[in-house]
Amino acid sequence: MVDAGSGHIVVVDDEREMRDYLAEVLTLHGYRCLLFPDGNAALSHLATHGEAAALILSDINMPGMSGFELLRTVKAVAPHLPFILLSGLYEQTIAIEALRSGATDYLLKPALPSEIVALIAKHLGRPGNETQLAVRRALIRFLHTLRLAGTAGAGQLAPLFDTLGIKRFETLQHSQRVAAYSRLIGTVHGLGEKALGELEVGALLHDIGKAAIPHNVLMKPGKLNTEEWRVMKTHAQIGAELLATVPGIAAEAEIVYCHHERVDGYGYPRGLSRDEIPVGARIFAVADTLDAITSDRPYRRALGLTQAREEIDRMNGTNFDRGVVASFHRVPDRALETVRFMYPDRSEPDGTKFIPLVMPFPAATAMQAV
Repeated sequence: MVDAGSGHIVVVDDEREMRDYLAEVLTLHGYRCLLFPDGNAALSHLATHGEAAALILSDINMPGMSGFELLRTVKAVAPHLPFILLSGLYEQTIAIEALRSGATDYLLKPALPSEIVALIAKHLGRPGNETQLAVRRALIRFLHTLRLAGTAGAGQLAPLFDTLGIKRFETLQHSQRVAAYSRLIGTVHGLGEKALGELEVGALLHDIGKAAIPHNVLMKPGKLNTEEWRVMKTHAQIGAELLATVPGIAAEAEIVYCHHERVDGYGYPRGLSRDEIPVGARIFAVADTLDAITSDRPYRRALGLTQAREEIDRMNGTNFDRGVVASFHRVPDRALETVRFMYPDRSEPDGTKFIPLVMPFPAATAMQAV
């Protein structure tokens, strides 16, 4: 029997075949399950045996009480009980509602047995999730060090972090590096201090919309199919919509919205080109590619800065703004290496990513080399 404390996994789905499938998968891997055909039946059980539940796995679209209604009711009385939603449909409104209702995670049907088991183990294996809490605290501390646009303060982003739970920042060091790289390039490019602060925050939060992407799409090890790619591409707009709820950070939200646009007009989500793309997003695009090339990937080892500069040159004028690339080439290697030294990719013995929590960003230190 898998160690899930003394609790059961509560499975809620109006389709008998899906309930049986989930029960078979979970039971085969040592979990104890309780199956319910609708939210009301599950709530009746939880009202008298709530302490016996370790995690809830629920469909969204069900007759009577929806998965969202069940989620909000459960979270009102048991906010720390893991609650995973499943859905055969994916739309941005559904994804955002899942986040705002407090879902712990999200799976897109059909989900493979390995995907279901891995996600269950993730949320039952680490009580309190101290790493996620540490990441949240570190992000808030960093945001308090920045001068945000207008009258906004870092504290105004705290409710958003509370909603998200920072559950998708397993690779926070990537966001830290691209924020620091972006500031280095932006400084050489001539941005003022206010614009640099907006760029740093926008770069830090660029993938915040991935919090709404189903786990089995986001973490798929192989190539995404057409539907999965459609789902993945919604993260830029979702991120902008989430940030739109925070007053005073419109510039940062626009960087998040545009961080996958290309100067030749073949990016997404809006197909913007050249000066239609905010300069911060054009700078971020170079910084993000730099980090991708110089970081390990499942299919290749990290490449060096010389190769990264050559690859960025190859995409100059198509993916990237020529003026921004020229500014990038004026940033010395030693400044870029300082950033990588401060935020290295490391792994714990069990293979999970170690997240260094050094704050604030090393841009000031790195700029001494420029």
